[in-house]
This record gives sequence, C-alpha cells and structure tokens, in this order.
Amino acid sequence: MKTVYVDGKFVPWDKAVIPVDDLAVLRGYAVCDVIRTFRGSPHCLDAHIDRLWSSVAQIGLTPIWTKEEVKEIIFKVLEKNPHMDEANIRILVTGGSSPDFFSPADNPRLIVLATDIPALPAHWYTKGVKVITFVQQRAIPDAKATNYIPAVLALKKAKAQGAVEALYMTRDKMVLEGTTSNLFALIEGTLVTPGKGVLKGITRKTVLTLGKKLFPVSEQDIPLDTLLSADELFITGTNKGIVPVIQVDDHIIGTGMPGHGTKALMSAMADQPGRACN
Repeated sequence: MKTVYVDGKFVPWDKAVIPVDDLAVLRGYAVCDVIRTFRGSPHCLDAHIDRLWSSVAQIGLTPIWTKEEVKEIIFKVLEKNPHMDEANIRILVTGGSSPDFFSPADNPRLIVLATDIPALPAHWYTKGVKVITFVQQRAIPDAKATNYIPAVLALKKAKAQGAVEALYMTRDKMVLEGTTSNLFALIEGTLVTPGKGVLKGITRKTVLTLGKKLFPVSEQDIPLDTLLSADELFITGTNKGIVPVIQVDDHIIGTGMPGHGTKALMSAMADQPGRACN
C-alpha cells in the first residue's frame, strides 16, 4: 500500500482525503507540479519547487511551508514508498477550506504522492508521433493549475484521431504548447519555441540550454502555417523527454521521420552526466 502526505500527515493511499469544502474540490482552485526520479532521486528538484512557488503566487495563494520543508516531505514520501524503483512525485497545493465556498482563507493544503512512471511506447521515439491542434489558451499560462478540463477534452479528441497530444492554438492560429508538453520546431536551421503564453517546462529549459550548443535558438511566436512548414518538430515534458512529431493534423512534417536535429538533441539529453538539470 502506497503512503501519501496529506495536510500534515502521512497516510495510506486509501485513507488520503481532503474536506469537501476545499476550494480544490469546489472550484478547481489549486496548483500542482510533477517531479520524476532518476536513480531514486528527484530530478531538477529545486527548479520544480521554484516553479511550484511561482504557480502558488500566480493564483494568489500564500504558502505556509518553506521550500525546504516541502523538499523534506518529498524525500520522506519516497522513503515511505521503498517498493518504487522510480516514481513520479505529484505535489498539489490546494486553496484550502473556504467559509463562503469561494474565497480562499489563507489555509492552503499540501498533498504529496508518489506514483509509477508510465512506460511510453518505444516507437514514439524511433518513428515519431502525430499531434493535433486545438483552439485553447491557459487562463494563467505561468501557473501549473489543476484545471485540466480543456486538456482532457483536447486529448480525448487527439486520441480519437490517432494522435498522442494536442497543441493549444490561439484563435488567430498562433501555436503555443501541448496539454502536458512544450513545443519546439527546427526552421531553416534555427531551434524555435514559443516564448510567451505557455507554461515554461523544466525539460524545455534543459532543451534550450542543450540546443544553444547545436543551433541558433529563438523564443518567438509560431503561426500555424510556419509550424506546418517546419523541417522538424518535437514536444518535451517531464515524463516524455523529447518526442519527435512527424504529423500535425493531416499534415506530414518534413520527411515524415524523426529528423537529424531532433535526434541530436535526444542524444545530447541522454548523454548528460546523471541526467543533469540545466
């Protein structure tokens, strides 16, 4: 039985509960972050905690724990789940119980749980994947909020079309990011990724650092027409790493196979000592 940290206590998975008047339940008012382990240790821990703190601030909550206290809780959760070789550490900060069922009362709750890391198909990396476009923008792009209703709907549509991810796009057809991933394109030798209106992922940051050693790099808007004419595309994420994209909607990208630039970045990522965090 897995052990979970909920609001000050370590409890068995099936005993983990929060009150029904918590704003996370009533209004979807909460933020989250996901950290994966490598060799049993949380990867890029400081970067993820910094992003969590930023998300908390973006939605107007005040943390009642220090960053060091949260880190200590994370390590204790891992210690209490020794049966897991590698894990996803899921952290949630909720809005807490509300006297009027709407307004936060400076009593956020902290939840930390460890879950298995999903195994992704090998052919995603060797043959590439299809994605679709979906008109949607995050309400607060810099905050990793728990409101994933648009993402659930977008992924449902993607799966129905044989795709693995949906790319959010503005109504004027600027492509932003995936539901759980960041987007990169290689366009005439330059590595391009949207620089605003997106959640800036931890893996995204690493790819930008590695990419600067191989290509010119630009953070800029990407119109849909430009995206579809790119030489190469790929998406990135904590669990995904770098996944080549060979099709967007009905359009084949480049040669229809993972490109040399994408493969070079995948190799550079794999060659990092201890999967270093950049």
